[in-house]
Amino acid sequence: KWQGTKYALGFNNGTASLHAAMFACKVGVGDEIICPSITYWASVTSVFSLGATVVFADIDPDILCIDPKDIEKRITERTKAIMVVHYLGHPADMDPIMEIARKHKIKVIEDVSHAQGGLYKGRKLGTVGDVGAMSLMSGKSLAVGEAGMLVTNDLEIFERAEAFGHYERDRKSVV
Repeated sequence: KWQGTKYALGFNNGTASLHAAMFACKVGVGDEIICPSITYWASVTSVFSLGATVVFADIDPDILCIDPKDIEKRITERTKAIMVVHYLGHPADMDPIMEIARKHKIKVIEDVSHAQGGLYKGRKLGTVGDVGAMSLMSGKSLAVGEAGMLVTNDLEIFERAEAFGHYERDRKSVV
């Protein structure tokens, strides 16, 4: 409710929530995810377990988030998603990122681990892209110990993430 999305799913940590977000966006063998060149390793390491490749994009030196001007030239026929990391509490410039993603029909995954509660033009970070994922470990602005959370308004993404990380639990069996 606080995040303002239709669906939220808990995980044991933020890395697991990012992993599920990638799977939910149908990232698999031979695919690519564009990621910022500065981030914590957990934003990208799960890509490899899915058989995909990380393609690093430059960052905007003023906010240290992925630079929308560098994204489009890194897109190939294998690009499946853009990983946006709202780094050090700074929101990435989401409007041009979403425009590029829609133009090329690729998903946007927001890593909100360092920016919970942050806003982009009045919208909570994690709700602008197709799916948001985050760590809730101690030291984060929304800390609960050791946990992760995935949020989305897309039912298919939610159900794929649920199937990936929550055995024999779907929204029908918990109603």
